Amino acid sequence: MTDITILVIDDEEMIRTGCQRILSGMGFGVECAENGRIGLEKIKTNSYDLILLDLSMPELDGMQLLQEIRKLDLNIITIIITGFASIESAVEAMSKGAYDFIPKPFTPETLRAKVTHGLEKRRLVLETEQLRQERARNLLELSNEKSRTHTIINSMSDGLIVTNRLGQVALINPVAQKMIRLKQEKAKGKTVAELLKQNELKTEILSALEKVQKELHSVSLQFQTSDERILFSSITPLLDEQHHCLGTVTVLRDITEAKKVEKLKSEFIRLVAHELKSPLGAIDGYLNLILEGYINDPSQTREMIEKSRNKAKSLLSLINDLLDLSKTETTEISRSKEPVDICAILQEATDFFGPEANAKNLNVKVHLKEQLPRIEGNGEELSRLFTNLISNAIKYTLAGGKVEISAQIDRGYILVKVRDSGIGISADDQKKIFQEFYRSRNAITRKISGTGLGLSIAKKIADHHNGYIQVYSKEGQGSEFQVFLPVEKQQ
Repeated sequence: MTDITILVIDDEEMIRTGCQRILSGMGFGVECAENGRIGLEKIKTNSYDLILLDLSMPELDGMQLLQEIRKLDLNIITIIITGFASIESAVEAMSKGAYDFIPKPFTPETLRAKVTHGLEKRRLVLETEQLRQERARNLLELSNEKSRTHTIINSMSDGLIVTNRLGQVALINPVAQKMIRLKQEKAKGKTVAELLKQNELKTEILSALEKVQKELHSVSLQFQTSDERILFSSITPLLDEQHHCLGTVTVLRDITEAKKVEKLKSEFIRLVAHELKSPLGAIDGYLNLILEGYINDPSQTREMIEKSRNKAKSLLSLINDLLDLSKTETTEISRSKEPVDICAILQEATDFFGPEANAKNLNVKVHLKEQLPRIEGNGEELSRLFTNLISNAIKYTLAGGKVEISAQIDRGYILVKVRDSGIGISADDQKKIFQEFYRSRNAITRKISGTGLGLSIAKKIADHHNGYIQVYSKEGQGSEFQVFLPVEKQQ
């Protein structure tokens, strides 16, 4: 694949070096530029198949450079690579000609996948252009040909709809059919107006198609379908050698999940800010009272300092849980695995919480089968998983109660049970306890400190080991968490 050349334009040396190493390993020729000005000079003097472009750079930012690239060569595939992109900015970049975007930080697998799809798109564009030059024939006749072009189009990951000058559908690929819930035999030959049922959407799309054919410029559109999916469409005029419009090509991309991720990210930030604000406000208030001389009693001063220390500990606990959550989500590719003794991990975690259990006069029992097989996994993560479960069992069990931990073989899995006689979990709460920051709001749990991240982290770790967690609980009767980890070696 040495005939494929890729240009990486990014002001971060680590990103440039990482991309070059990964893509060179795929057999591509890779060049780099540390800012937009140098990148533009390279594009003017060299030919590239694909460009990885940072959106925020000195001298010439990514959005400006993207416009210059489009002026030089419409067929260059440009992928935005940025740590600042929201879905809206990514859509804006795609409306100006970018093919896709990769938010930092990203894994090598994500980079390889995005670049592979981009190069597939470039091959399709170049082959379609070559065929267009070779064949000046009616688009409806062309759509009936069983050609190599159809094979390429049908394998696209994006939806593709081609219409002629009259607005009739000449070609629609399987992905587009699925996106708009149409069968090919019902769509081909019919006009877009006949196919669309939503009046508002029909008016918007017909207006966009008319504008494309009249002004001969691409138009981008984002709309919601009747089943509440969000689609991004790019409509481009299809021109002949005389620059006459033969019809339009519409590329559809389902961005529903991306929108959901953006919403979840905003909610996550809001929740983190809320969890940080309360203890920081309390610490600030206590310290101001002391520093401004309102508290003269040494015992009251000590009490406020102790409260501040406890609040600081809760902040540290939140930060540690956030770091653990980040590890489970961003280091999966590099996570090392080795044979792990689950019984040793359970015993170590139980011993660690021994003083806390003794202080509450809890009866803690450990039932471990001897010679359980080891599993292939990450010992540090599995220790974190069971530490969270055992800590919760002790924390939410009232004084004088009991906690039982056991491990056994169950149908090809090692089954670990952590059972307590604690306050229990309501049926409604059981549906939400594995969500980030979710905590039950009953009178007892409000008095117990926690971040609401422990069970979310535990579930992610179990998922990474091809296992799963389930919970059985009744309010006032205790809870039992069951963790299933496959015995066979992980791939």
